[in-house]
Amino acid sequence: MNECPNCSTKLEDRFQFCPQCSQSTHVHRFNLPHLFHEIFHAFTHADKGVLYLAGQLARRPGTTARRYVLEGQRKRYFNPFTFLLLVLGLTIFVNTILHPYSGEVAQTNARALPKFNSEQARQRYLAVAERRLAATTFLEERSNVIFFLVIPILALVFWLLFIRSGLNYAEHLVALVFFAGFMSLAQTFVLIPLFGLLAPGRSYGLQAAMLLFHWIYLTIAYYQFLNYQRPVKYLRTGLVSLLALTVWFILSGTTFYLYTRFG
Repeated sequence: MNECPNCSTKLEDRFQFCPQCSQSTHVHRFNLPHLFHEIFHAFTHADKGVLYLAGQLARRPGTTARRYVLEGQRKRYFNPFTFLLLVLGLTIFVNTILHPYSGEVAQTNARALPKFNSEQARQRYLAVAERRLAATTFLEERSNVIFFLVIPILALVFWLLFIRSGLNYAEHLVALVFFAGFMSLAQTFVLIPLFGLLAPGRSYGLQAAMLLFHWIYLTIAYYQFLNYQRPVKYLRTGLVSLLALTVWFILSGTTFYLYTRFG
């Protein structure tokens, strides 16, 4: 009788998988062909790969989250927390190349500085401009921190306003990890590259487009997640989604303003 190399459970020769931890009893040494197979398999697995999860979150986000969070289909989908971390890593990589926020701020500062006649006014503006550039650079390079702050806040709003649904805070939190991962993926590989091709001033349009996309997506996702059947319920999920985004917008906007204005 053998032992499972992962958890040391006794294994019979006929076992294909460990009855305790589900690891395969046939574990091979890593080699390059096997490694490439594992990476390809992780992304394209028919029922729990990254691409499968992304496709499901694009077509039926709330249903996907409901199956994972409430119906116990944990093996069917790629882990949402791993998915979010993977997406945020890609987001930071793309931001460091395209500079969707700081690039626009730097251009705005360069255009504005020659308009000041006095050196004193120029220095005051320059101090604010430098802090604004530092803040936007932080958003680009530390978007993972931003998401880790925004998700619990959004989850709290949804939990409080949908408290009669019987879902607890943690269930809302996991659902929003799914939704936030896909929203970050969409804005990184669709919205940001699209607006990067436009003329100066794109950052304002980019922010407006992102907010609109987030609102529509969360409205649809929560309608499905709560298993609503009547279209009129879109109004409820839409209003709650709008409120949640407004709360975050006010908190983040106030913090951004206070930092850029007073340091």
